[in-house]
Amino acid sequence: MFRNAWPNILNKKILFIICVSIIFGFINFYVARHDADVMNSVSKEFLLSLLMPLLASLGCFLSPIFVPILLLFALFDFYLAYKYGLVTRSMLQAIMGTNTHQAISMVSSVSVLMPVVLLLVLVGMMVFTWKCVRFRPVVLLVAGAGVTVALHAGWKHSHGSNVERQNSNVAEMAANLRFFLPGVVGDFVYMTGLGMSDDNRPAIPHTLIDPAITGKAEGKRKNIILVIGEAAFADRHTTYGYTAQNTTPDMKAMADEGRICIIRQAHSSANMTRAAVPMLVSFYDPDHQGALYAEKNLVELARDNGYRTFWIASQPGRGEYSRTFGYVSEFSDYVTRQDYNNATNHVNWRDESLLPVIKEKFADPVSQKFFVIHLMGSHESYSDDRTEEDIRALPNADPYDQSLHRTDRILQQIITMADKELGDYTLVYISDHGEIVGEGHGIQYGGYDQYKVPVYILDKDKHYCNMAEVMRNNDKYYTALMTKYLILDMLGYDIDQDYIKRIQDNDRVLHSDGKVYDYKSIPRR
Repeated sequence: MFRNAWPNILNKKILFIICVSIIFGFINFYVARHDADVMNSVSKEFLLSLLMPLLASLGCFLSPIFVPILLLFALFDFYLAYKYGLVTRSMLQAIMGTNTHQAISMVSSVSVLMPVVLLLVLVGMMVFTWKCVRFRPVVLLVAGAGVTVALHAGWKHSHGSNVERQNSNVAEMAANLRFFLPGVVGDFVYMTGLGMSDDNRPAIPHTLIDPAITGKAEGKRKNIILVIGEAAFADRHTTYGYTAQNTTPDMKAMADEGRICIIRQAHSSANMTRAAVPMLVSFYDPDHQGALYAEKNLVELARDNGYRTFWIASQPGRGEYSRTFGYVSEFSDYVTRQDYNNATNHVNWRDESLLPVIKEKFADPVSQKFFVIHLMGSHESYSDDRTEEDIRALPNADPYDQSLHRTDRILQQIITMADKELGDYTLVYISDHGEIVGEGHGIQYGGYDQYKVPVYILDKDKHYCNMAEVMRNNDKYYTALMTKYLILDMLGYDIDQDYIKRIQDNDRVLHSDGKVYDYKSIPRR
């Protein structure tokens, strides 16, 4: 009798539930131990792990849909935790903020067949699940009760701890809920919230001016151009001593001629675009993160002092990840991005698509102009950020070096057009952050490569080259936070020097985990 009972107990359908539940449970516990900014709880982690047997008991119509999706997400979450050391809120924002092209490009960077492989795996898992499941009411009730207890506790705690967020946007609510739901489920809830959120608050003019500004006079520079690069690692620039390839021939030639100055030992103040870019164009910084939405930014201040403002970008500006800088862009007199005011401009993610618009706006007859040009630069996948011209110029270089060569060409073309159309202008180029070549940025234990950025200044009398050198902090670094003060001086604003000294005395950065560190003390393994 017992011999005949074993096959019924250990048939493939029971084994399927046991196996996927064990796999999911292990992953869930592992991810929970590597989730940043969550409240770990073994009991909740166990109860949330019951989500997999719950989904596997829904029957042959629902289980084949939900089980593969959750299991693939769990494997992806495990990959993030294993590779980057921590799964952070900023990391999940970056993933959800990635546009379709970037997502396909990054997956394809592993293999051109990877998107097809992933689709086949998903379909295969759905078919296999369909064959191995049936409706199991007892398992469904037991697992459902456990998951409900955990979800209810998380919901109750999240609302009780942050009453002011109960009526906020979906992404904020999901972020707060994630804090009390450690592991895969919390990350899934948060990313779902990001997908549902439309946190695109309108660019309503501010009235508050940051106390660092003490006065204003006539603008000191007639035309000001701020070019913001993407993921450019200074140590791979020939201008910074890189010898394996001539990645920046145009900037190197201009530096040799004395046309531009190179600001060495420069670092960003964040290692992710979402935080790094607004630090260049607003008073948002590691210690004043509320300033972005509370105070006048540089675009508003430029307009207040008689400048016509332009924001021209190949990067998007909507969604949870991009909205910080997209928000600032929309204070401009003129703005075009790949996702905004683009019906006639045909701007896309390729930086070359910006050049016709830049040329047209450089020729605007107004006397004072302030431009922000936001490039896609060297964002992964690097092979997308190069052209045949760059491959021919550096045939033995890796795609990352070739992408830097392309940005060098774009920057040279911008300068050539500025020479012709503007004549009198000052230009600053700075990357939003650095790059760990081959791995990316925003990596918790990735070290300093993701902070090291190139900074070039084109200024006829070298006044701002010298000012940037004077602004170095006590450790002799030029921090990207100083860039806004250079621009404000060009715009004619007086700055309280105590604010400059405070930055020089306290070199602070906003890291991947959302915490603020002294630059010399960022997390390392």
